Amino acid sequence: MHKIENEVLKIEEQYYADKYNAILDKEEEKRKIVVIEGTSLNSQDNFTDYIKDEKILENLDKVNAKDWEAYTNLNGFYPVNLFTQKRYSGFNVMALFLDTMINNFKTSRYATFISISKAGGKLKKGSKGCVIEFFSFIFKDKETGKTIPESEVKKMKPDELENIFKIPCVKNYVVFNSELIQNINEINLSILDEEPQENEFSEKENCEIFISKIISNGGLKLSYSRIEVAFYRPSFDYIEMPKKELFISTAKYYSTLFHEIIHWTGHTSRLDRNLQGYNDKESYSFEELIAEMGSMLNCLQFGILDEFINSVRYLKVWSTVNISEREINLRNAFSEAKKAKKFLEQL
Repeated sequence: MHKIENEVLKIEEQYYADKYNAILDKEEEKRKIVVIEGTSLNSQDNFTDYIKDEKILENLDKVNAKDWEAYTNLNGFYPVNLFTQKRYSGFNVMALFLDTMINNFKTSRYATFISISKAGGKLKKGSKGCVIEFFSFIFKDKETGKTIPESEVKKMKPDELENIFKIPCVKNYVVFNSELIQNINEINLSILDEEPQENEFSEKENCEIFISKIISNGGLKLSYSRIEVAFYRPSFDYIEMPKKELFISTAKYYSTLFHEIIHWTGHTSRLDRNLQGYNDKESYSFEELIAEMGSMLNCLQFGILDEFINSVRYLKVWSTVNISEREINLRNAFSEAKKAKKFLEQL
C-alpha cells in the first residue's frame, strides 16, 4: 500500500444500515463520510468494504450445487445497469452474479434506489440490495495540497505530472435487482441514470499485457512444457504451465495461470505468506482459497466468465478442510486475495 503523507481521503458512501445487507426500511438513503488518514486507500478500515466482503462470503455459502447449472452460461446473466444496459466489471461482477444466483433471479439488471424512484418505480417491501463500488481519482499538488481538476491534469506535460499525487477514491452504491421492482412494467426506462459509468472492462488480449507487466516489472519466471498440471514452486520461485494448446479453453488457461500467479505473490520476497504446501494441510488449504479467490477476481476484471462456477465449486471444497475455522478462513483468504491482486496491479 502506497502511503501519502498528510493526506486525508474522504470516501463518500451510500448505504442502508444493516450489518450485511442493504435493506429498504425507509424510502430514503443514508449517507456517511469515511475519513482515512495517511494512506491513498485503505479499504481494510472502510465500513462499507466490510459490508461488501461479508456479503460476498455469505453469498458463497448460500450458493447450492443444484442451483449452479442454471447459471453455467453466465453471458446470459451478465450484470448490467437497468437503464443504460452498460455492463458492470471487476468486483461488481462477482458481487452481482452471486446476488443473482442465491436469490434465483431470472435477470441480472440492477439500479440504485434513486434511479428506480426517479423512473417511477417502487421496490417491494423488504427488498435487499447489493453493495457495489466505483473508482475515481483525486489529483493533488504535492507542494500546495491543492486539488487539481482532472481536465487540467490531462493537459499536463510529463514533468508537470511528477508534482501531482493521484489518489484513488472509491464510492459505494447500493443497487437492486429489477425483479424487486413491483411495478417494473410501468417505469420509465429512458431516464438519465445517475450511477457513474465504469470504464469498459479489458478484453482477454489485455491479459497478456497484464502478465507481461508482471514478468518485466516483477521478475516473474514463467515456463511452459508438455505437462498435465500447472504449479508454482516457491523454493525456485517459478511457475510451470502446460502449453497453451493443451487447455480446452482460453478461460481455463487464464484462470489456471492467474491462480498460480497469486501463489507467486506469496513468496517471502513479496507478500510473505505461508507456502509450506502439503506439509501443512491447513495452511495449504488456506493458500488455495487465496489463490482461487484471486484468480476469480482477475478473471472477472478481464471479462473472463466461463470459469466462475468452477471457481465457486473449488472454493466451497477447500473451505471445508478446517471446518471449525471456516468462516474466519474465508474472510481472511478474501482479504489476502485482494492484497495479492493489488500487489500485481502496482508492479
